[in-house]
Amino acid sequence: MGYHKRWLKTAALIAVAGTLLPACSSGSSSGTGTTPKDQPGAAEPAKETPPQPITLKVMNGLFNEKDWKTIVVDPLKKKFPHITLDPGSGQVNTGAQATVEQIIATGNVPDIVLSGVAQSAIMAPLGLAQDLAPLIKKNKVDLSKYDNTTIETLNKYSPLFNMETVTLPLYINFKVMVFNKDLFDKFAVPYPTNHMTHQDAIELSKKLTRMDGGVQYYGYNADSHITLGGQYSLKLIDLKTNKVTLQGYEKVFPIIKEAQSLPGMKGVSASKAFYTDKSLAMHVDWLATVVANAATFKDMKWGMVTYPEHKDSRYQTEVDFHSTYVTKTTKYPNEAFQVINWMLENEEIQSLITRSGKITVQKNKDIISQWGRDSGLGNDETVKAILETKMAPAHDIHPSDRKANVLAPLNTAYTDYLNGTKDLNAALRDAQEEMQKQVDTELGK
Repeated sequence: MGYHKRWLKTAALIAVAGTLLPACSSGSSSGTGTTPKDQPGAAEPAKETPPQPITLKVMNGLFNEKDWKTIVVDPLKKKFPHITLDPGSGQVNTGAQATVEQIIATGNVPDIVLSGVAQSAIMAPLGLAQDLAPLIKKNKVDLSKYDNTTIETLNKYSPLFNMETVTLPLYINFKVMVFNKDLFDKFAVPYPTNHMTHQDAIELSKKLTRMDGGVQYYGYNADSHITLGGQYSLKLIDLKTNKVTLQGYEKVFPIIKEAQSLPGMKGVSASKAFYTDKSLAMHVDWLATVVANAATFKDMKWGMVTYPEHKDSRYQTEVDFHSTYVTKTTKYPNEAFQVINWMLENEEIQSLITRSGKITVQKNKDIISQWGRDSGLGNDETVKAILETKMAPAHDIHPSDRKANVLAPLNTAYTDYLNGTKDLNAALRDAQEEMQKQVDTELGK
């Protein structure tokens, strides 16, 4: 008999005992003050059946071996000593669909998946995500405790997979600007500050982009049109009509072109120039990538500020978050959900996550203020940048709006505009037409 059936049977016995014992007491009372526990042969209270030991397989796409133990396994073992987490389904790049499919083909199907929200497009079709809404309601989980923008974004992703809640957010990722103070000092240029605009960064770049001592130095490389569009919450495809719309990108393309057209800037590999060559002064990157390159900063006088803003939209970037899934095939949906929910609501786990360099999903500034302590990157300056980051509302998400074939014409349009082979209006008009063809193909029209 399973644990839940035994528990229901035990609960029924307790309920029956609760109704019988008072009746016996009143019937046998003779004014002596004797209570049922004093009477010979009185029934002993039923003992709660301890939970049966179970093992939950986890497909881990988020934590390295050290963090897996200290952030996930050890704290959870204190809360759920009867549950063993088995990472036997692989510490894999869950963004690689072929890898995930290979693991499933071996029959090593997990109960829990740790991955990103964007990977819902892989997890849901493969059965590695079930709708968590019934379990959320059953366990009376209050999602309002968590970051509003993250939950709003989740609510836009889930309907794409005919679910109310396809995943639960575990921690947040967003973009920041890191900068090499050594280069600013070398050329006597003031450091970047929080809430600079893209234009402010470009003006600094003009003072930093130069050839000096036979070395080419670079200022600010800006970022992708998708990221800058995200600051405006620009959608690419209308959900109701399935029509491509590039309204707003006419404001985005010129900013990137201005930054990349400074003499010496064209063609720079930003990541290599900043982290390896140390020739780029200002670099915009995902916070998770900054943390992954923590060793770089040991030999650099560096700083971090908020991601540059638009003049007319004071948001930094759209939120990206990494999250937790319960698979459709698990034999232990309730236990699996208890585990992932505990990871969200437990302050110890969320503090460890934040100290490692990620951002808690909780609305808890005390936890956020611990950012990066264990990675060596946390200090007053970096924490201030994180606390002052304001994430843009999620754009209206369409099932096709991040597919490579759909985005390709937009990427081509920017290249044509940057190289001067097309003016801005022609580049965007042509991109919209080509993107629409791709969307129509995706929809089977």
